[in-house]
Amino acid sequence: MDRICLFGRTQTMSHRAILDSLRQMQAFGFDGVEVCLEHPDLLPETLTAELARRVSEELDRLGMPRSVSYHKDYIYDDRLWEQTLLGIELTPQFGADIFIISGCPRRGGPEEWPRMLDRTRRLVSAAAARGVALAIEFEPNFIVGSTADLLRLFREIPSEALQANLDLGHVFLCDPAPMAAIDSLRGKVRHGHVENMRAGVHRHLPPWEGDMDLPAYLRALDGIGFAGPLALDLYNERYEDVAERSVGYLRGILPPA
Repeated sequence: MDRICLFGRTQTMSHRAILDSLRQMQAFGFDGVEVCLEHPDLLPETLTAELARRVSEELDRLGMPRSVSYHKDYIYDDRLWEQTLLGIELTPQFGADIFIISGCPRRGGPEEWPRMLDRTRRLVSAAAARGVALAIEFEPNFIVGSTADLLRLFREIPSEALQANLDLGHVFLCDPAPMAAIDSLRGKVRHGHVENMRAGVHRHLPPWEGDMDLPAYLRALDGIGFAGPLALDLYNERYEDVAERSVGYLRGILPPA
C-alpha cells in the first residue's frame, strides 16, 4: 500500500453471514476488511483453517486486502489466551499478515505489567514465526492505556513483529499532546482505527460528529509515513446506516496520496 486504505470491521456485521458481510463491505466502498474473530461465524472455538481459506478466497475475488483481529483479554483469561494464539496461527490462512490485539482493563498490583509483558512477548514470538505483525491497540484505562505505555512496551519487547494498531479516538482521549504522541510512534504504526469522540467521553462517534479535528489527526498519521489500513470503528450505530457516508466523508478529508 502507498496510501491510507479504509477498512470495514466485520464485528459490526454479526447479524450477517461472514461471506455476505465481506461483500457488503465492498458495497459500502471500503478498500479492505478487518476480519474480526468476534464475528459469530469466526469464533476461535469453532474456526477452522478451511473456513479461514474460504474467507481469504472471497476477499481475493473481491480484490480486498485484509487484517485479522481479536480484542479479548489474553492477559488474565487462559481460554482467551489460547484462542488468541489460535487466531495468530490462522492469520496466514486468511491471507493476512497483521493480527490486532488490545489486552484488558487495569486491575492493579505489582504483577500486572510483568504478566502482560510475558504473555505479549509469547504472542510476538508466535506471530514472528508465522510472518505476522502483532499490532497492539491501547484503550482508555487498559494496562496498555496510552502512547507512553506503548512506547514502554516497544522498549521492553524490541521486535519488528510488535507494532501498533493506533486508534485515533483513543489518542485524543488518553494522550495529553496527541500530535506529539502520533509523531513519537513513527515507524511503529502498522494499522489504525478511526472515529470521532467527545472530549473526555469514550464513545465512538461517526467521523462528522465529536470534538476531534479529524483532518489534523489524519495529517499527523500521513506525516509519520503511515500508508496502511485505517478501519472505521463504530458500534453504537447500525454500521449499514453510517458506513457508506463515513467512507465518503473520510475520503474527503484524507491527505492526498
